[in-house]
Amino acid sequence: MKSEVIKRQKGCYLRLPEEFSKFDAVEMFELKPGYYLLSVPLAEKGAAPVAGAKPQIPEIKPSAQEQKEAAVLSKLASFGFSKRSPSQLNKVMNAEEKRVLEELVKSGKVLYVHNKKYEEGIYIIETGSQKSPQKQAEPSAMENQLFANGYLILDGSRDAQALSERLMKQKNSVVGIRGFDGKYYIVTAVYFGKVAEALSGMGDEITPADAAAKGGLAIDGCKAVLKLLAEKGDYIEKKGGFYVRI
Repeated sequence: MKSEVIKRQKGCYLRLPEEFSKFDAVEMFELKPGYYLLSVPLAEKGAAPVAGAKPQIPEIKPSAQEQKEAAVLSKLASFGFSKRSPSQLNKVMNAEEKRVLEELVKSGKVLYVHNKKYEEGIYIIETGSQKSPQKQAEPSAMENQLFANGYLILDGSRDAQALSERLMKQKNSVVGIRGFDGKYYIVTAVYFGKVAEALSGMGDEITPADAAAKGGLAIDGCKAVLKLLAEKGDYIEKKGGFYVRI
């Protein structure tokens, strides 16, 4: 907004909005030559500033999700590498912590690595000295996510094709399907067996959300397995996300 500059013999004066009338002084910060930031006193809004006091910077509190992520990262860091495998963490993490861990893997803040030494795989906290998964070849990142979570849902056919080519030597350990919604649902054979067994003890009509709540599993993981079971003929997928056992 433009404001009138009042010129007097002793200097120039700026006409301020009415809300400034309650203050005896204002804060002015030079951003760069010719540009200034004008503010009410920062020491305490509504009160006169204390002489010589430095402006207070408002405290920025982390969000609830950030606090949850920090707690999971701290817990993960407290374990040695040999105790960071999925089977070991399942013993010490609750369902909410495991959900947050999945999000950390997706965001690249945690890496899932499996090799000859750690055949089951382990979770490693990403640091500045480590290679970020976003910089990895995309098929490698997708493979890590698949084996970390047990399932993967892809939107694009190019991603699905790239992952398929990378998993050529592991055909027997992975199953997948293209859903009617155009998405690709891929799960590991181990995860498929785990979820299918859990579903066998549930009702004849169920949704992925219900299955996840009853079995302490991921909703997307249950959805992927139900898609595959429907393809096998064990379930019929109905409107509204319901699956009916045949």
